[in-house]
Amino acid sequence: MRQLLLRVTIFTLLLLTASSASAVRLYLTEVAPFAFVVEGTQRYDGINIRIANELQKRTGIQLDVMVVPTPRHVVLFPADTEAYSISHRENFTDDDGLILAEVTQYPVVVVAKSGTAMTNFDDVIAQSQDKGIGMLRRMTYGTFGQDERVKKVDISTLENGLRMLDVGRISGVVGSLPAILAAAEKIGGKHLIGSRLVITHGTHVLRVRPDFALSRNSRMLTAALATMRNDGTIARIMSDFLNDPKAGIPRNK
Repeated sequence: MRQLLLRVTIFTLLLLTASSASAVRLYLTEVAPFAFVVEGTQRYDGINIRIANELQKRTGIQLDVMVVPTPRHVVLFPADTEAYSISHRENFTDDDGLILAEVTQYPVVVVAKSGTAMTNFDDVIAQSQDKGIGMLRRMTYGTFGQDERVKKVDISTLENGLRMLDVGRISGVVGSLPAILAAAEKIGGKHLIGSRLVITHGTHVLRVRPDFALSRNSRMLTAALATMRNDGTIARIMSDFLNDPKAGIPRNK
């Protein structure tokens, strides 16, 4: 009887170990509205959080979701083994992780205070000559970052950029439309995005560490994302946040 109990215990431990080992890490960047802590809770929500939850549901793959700031994301993911990342396409190279699929596409905009002329790219160039356009470090936004006609100023976060715009330290801010809407909502700065111009489109992509690009998990996640795009799931998740920037985003008092 004692031997039977010992075998059952060992078998149970092996099952628990196998279950734990089957979890794969998925890195997400902590930025609203893609992944953020809901005010008054310890729960994460956001576009990429909901997409990750849906991927787990459809594939049965246990995802160990790690929500981290961009500086940690760009260090931790390339140093991991079997790991995945959803983030801006330009955050990593193919040596860091191969792209399995596009996850979302969104407009990239330059915003300025209400009443600012912003009808074409020449207006952006002219506007930037005053005090510059605030742009997040590490981002390029297509060719915008290399365009020497546009004067740029480094900003640490979109919220800080909008605050600098509010007090007249910069002339505008560039960023993804979802993130700028969320940042404006957070600081009560809707008046700061009255004028805006779409300059390009950006994408969030699913990457995997190169050695695992052909793994069963990678094939299942890629197929699930394709189905989610085709059946409108991703579009619905995006619209929830674009149509209602409040959507659980914490607001500064």
